Amino acid sequence: MRLFDLTGKVALVTGGNGGIGLGMAEGLASCGAQVVVFGQNPDKNASAEAKLKALDPTAKAVQVDVGDEAALCAAIAEVIASRGRLDFVAANAGIGGRGEAFADLTTESWRRVTAINLDSVFWTFREACKHMAARAEAGDPGGS
Repeated sequence: MRLFDLTGKVALVTGGNGGIGLGMAEGLASCGAQVVVFGQNPDKNASAEAKLKALDPTAKAVQVDVGDEAALCAAIAEVIASRGRLDFVAANAGIGGRGEAFADLTTESWRRVTAINLDSVFWTFREACKHMAARAEAGDPGGS
């Protein structure tokens, strides 16, 4: 039983190769969405893609460093170009500190955490919003 029908919709989940992100991706795929997940770990990506393909034969896991603005924006553009649209985005990627005591935290480590946990959310939603707004102006509203 599907809670709702997402047939024909394209969904992107950053950090979708494990944990809550993979759960979201599985739920979206089980409702009929074409799902793309972004993750950094190649082994986790391969495992996630195999699980998702059981629900969505078009599912794809893409190795992307969401903390790198240019790489993230290029990957989102590729999803839109290859799938023709983007209807749903979950900016789920996140990391914790690397076990360092706060007093020992380096600026480099801090910047990495904020790039992934904060900046990537902005970049992801900004790029998706551009696409969804242009699509809506052309008469194809919707997206979240």
